[in-house]
Amino acid sequence: MKDEIYFHSSSFILYPSSFAMISFSQAQRNERLNAVDILFATPFIVLITQYAPVLVTRLGASSLLLGLLTSGSALVVTLGAIFGPAWLRRVPTYRFSYGLPGLVWRFVCFVIPLALLLPNYQAEIIVFATIGLSLFSGFANFAFTAYLPRMTLPDRVGKLVSLRWTMLGLGMCITTPLLAALLDAFSQPTNYWVVSILSFILVMASWVALLMTKPAPAPSKVTQRQNISFAQLRAYKPAWHYILISLLIHSAINAGGPLITLQMVRVLNASNADFGWYLAIFWAALALFGLITPRLIQRWGNAKVFGASAIGLAAQLIILAIAPNLAITWVAGFIAGVASVMFQVSSYALLVDCAPENMYEGYVSWHTTTINIAIFAAPLIMSAFIDAGLSIGLALFICAAFRALAGVVALRTIKPAINR
Repeated sequence: MKDEIYFHSSSFILYPSSFAMISFSQAQRNERLNAVDILFATPFIVLITQYAPVLVTRLGASSLLLGLLTSGSALVVTLGAIFGPAWLRRVPTYRFSYGLPGLVWRFVCFVIPLALLLPNYQAEIIVFATIGLSLFSGFANFAFTAYLPRMTLPDRVGKLVSLRWTMLGLGMCITTPLLAALLDAFSQPTNYWVVSILSFILVMASWVALLMTKPAPAPSKVTQRQNISFAQLRAYKPAWHYILISLLIHSAINAGGPLITLQMVRVLNASNADFGWYLAIFWAALALFGLITPRLIQRWGNAKVFGASAIGLAAQLIILAIAPNLAITWVAGFIAGVASVMFQVSSYALLVDCAPENMYEGYVSWHTTTINIAIFAAPLIMSAFIDAGLSIGLALFICAAFRALAGVVALRTIKPAINR
C-alpha cells in the first residue's frame, strides 16, 4: 500500500539505517514542495551568484576583491558547518533550525540596491555585507542538508535530488535572461531595485514551501552522536577518501568560478544579455539532462558518473579558454550544464553512501567544512595569481587539468557501497 511506512533496500544509494522512514504519500508531497522551493528561489540565486559578481566587476572591483566575494562567503558558511551539529542539538525542530537562519539570509538580496545608493565603496559594501550575512546561509544550508535524505524514501533520494536540480535548471534558464532584460531595461540603481524586490518576493514563497515539508525526525541516538573526531573520520576509509576527493574537485571547480566571469566580461566583452544567454544555455542543459541522470547512475553507478562529470567540467574550461567569440561559449555552457547535474546528483548520493553508520550529521559537518575551505581558498588563490600577472586563459587550463585529475582519482578510488 502506498500510504504504508516501509523500508526499501536499494543499490542506488545506501540509505543510513539510522534514518526514520515516512509514508509514500508524505514523501511525494515533500518532493513536490522541494520542486516548488527551488523553482521560486531561482531569481534570488541568479541575483546573488551570477549578477552580483558581474556588477562588482563593473564597479571596478579588483580580481582579488571579486575572488573574496566567493571566498569570504565560503569561510563564513564554514562556521555554519563547524557549528552545525551543535545548532541541530540546540534547535532540533526542522522549521526552526532551517527556517530562522533561512529567513535572515534571504534579506541579502537588498544589499546590492542599498549599496548602489552610496557615493563610494559600492563594490566593497556589496562584498563584505554579503560575506557577513553568509553566516545565516551556513546554518540554513547545514540544517537543510541534514534533513534532505529524511524528506523521502530510501529508493527515492536520487530522484529527489535530481528533481531539485532539474527544477533549478528550468528556473535558472527562464529567470537568468529575464533578469538580464530587466537590468538592461532600467537605469542603475532602479534596475537592481526592481530585480531585488522581485527576487525577494519569490524567494519568500520558496521559503514557505520548504517549511511546509515534513521530514522524518532524527532518532535520539543519532542526535547524541553527531560529532565525529578526525581520527574516526580517517579510520573509516570510504568517508575519508570521499572527503579528500571532494576537497580536490571543489577546489578545481571553484577556482574556475571567477575566471569564467573575467573571461566573459573582460576578454569577450559580454553584455548582461550575452552573459544571460550563456547561463540560460547552461541551465537549460542542466534541466534537460537532470531527467536522465538518475538512469545513468542506476546503470553505471555513482562513482563513474561522478568521475565523468569532473572530466566534462574540465572540457567546459578548455572551450572557454580558446573561444574566439561568444557563440562558442554557448557550447561550453551546454557541456557544463550536463556535467554539473551529473556532478551534483552523484556527489550527494556519494555523501549519503560514504557516511559512517549513525554519524550522518557529523559527517555532513566535515564534508561541508571541506567544501567551504575549497570555496574559500581556491578562488582567492587563483585571483591572486591573476593579479600577479597570470593570464586568464592559462589559469582556465590549469583549473581544467585539476578538474580532470579529480575525475580520474574518483574513478580509481571511490567504490560503490554495495561492494564494501
